[in-house]
Amino acid sequence: MSLRLLAGRCAGVEARVNVPPSKSLTNRALLAAAVAGGGLVHNPLDCDDTRRLATALATAGWELEWRTSIEVGSRTTPPSPVRLDLGDSGTGARFVIALLAAVPGSATVDGSRRLRERPMQPLLAALVELGAVLESARGFLPVRITGARLEGGSARISPGASSQFVSALLLVAPCLRAGLDLELAGPVPSRPYLDLTEDVLRCFGGDVARDLEGRRWRVGPQPLRRAAYSVEGDWSAAAFFLGAAAVAGGSVELTPLSLDSRQGDRALCAILSGAGMVISGAQDRVRATGPVVRPITADLRDAPDLFPALAVVAACAPAGSRLSGLDNLRHKESDRLTSMVDNLRRLGAGLEVERDSVIVTRPLDRGSRSSEVKVGAAGDHRIAMAMAVAALAAGPLELDDGGCVQKSFPGFWQAWSGVAR
Repeated sequence: MSLRLLAGRCAGVEARVNVPPSKSLTNRALLAAAVAGGGLVHNPLDCDDTRRLATALATAGWELEWRTSIEVGSRTTPPSPVRLDLGDSGTGARFVIALLAAVPGSATVDGSRRLRERPMQPLLAALVELGAVLESARGFLPVRITGARLEGGSARISPGASSQFVSALLLVAPCLRAGLDLELAGPVPSRPYLDLTEDVLRCFGGDVARDLEGRRWRVGPQPLRRAAYSVEGDWSAAAFFLGAAAVAGGSVELTPLSLDSRQGDRALCAILSGAGMVISGAQDRVRATGPVVRPITADLRDAPDLFPALAVVAACAPAGSRLSGLDNLRHKESDRLTSMVDNLRRLGAGLEVERDSVIVTRPLDRGSRSSEVKVGAAGDHRIAMAMAVAALAAGPLELDDGGCVQKSFPGFWQAWSGVAR
């Protein structure tokens, strides 16, 4: 862990920021290229999560070269079992498990202590229903896989904690002899991520269809084709810079970003606009002017990654904000709900937790401080970045682990230095 001191209060920001490429789309394009037996990923996000997935694919037999773009080639099945360490990457682990269950070879997929605590069972159950041979300890990592070409056909899944289980199955469906007819049962968290999965599959020539409610999906068995996919800017990363203007006032201009993106976290624009911010966009630029002047009400079931940044903004807005749809935050890189509530209470905010909701009863303390308040990242990249936003209103802060941003945004602190000046 790397201790980091976050500067104190800031009265107005004025910054231009280049946001990084989307982690979600980089990972999906990498997997689709592997399923296709080759492809190019242009403008990939270079971070710990994406590197973990790329390394796992290379270890499992795919030709892979990472320069400014990532070139994925064909696969040679390793002659002996391989062991893959996905670190903290939940997306990478779930995608690799599904892929290696559907191709020849033997592998063990494992990860960090925290990743061993994150659920895998819905994905494993669906793969077994499709004929996969898997061994795991009660539905958690490590997972031992004896891969083979699967017949495919019909399967049913209750996504539970993550839509990543669904995306993993859809992305590997072209490997199945009969393709995949998938029925989703129960609530589907982070549903917009399935739109991104569909877009990537179509780019690589996938035959994808779904019903109007997104409950039944069909992916045909024809092989994906080699394609070049260009990754767009990441709205999840943009949230922290939008949060800076929301908390401190002033303006930020972000590029490359599109208001027409299908990324679910783009919903932040409507949420912040409803609280008094002015947000506009042209071509690949978005400009936001703050601060927020009204309480925030938002259901984050489809965009849970917004919670850390938006919780800080809500704690800096007038009392009365309510953030709901937070059921699955305990299954992220940390228990995000508990960690964020603890940090914001340390900064003087009055917060009530009711089932899947957080209500702000008192804004955090914006008073000047002569010494740092200690806050914790819980090893979670999004909490660390959220605390940078909080420091603009309630700093100075002492963050216990600034290095965990490597997971999704290695250049965050350099980019942030242009905001918190």
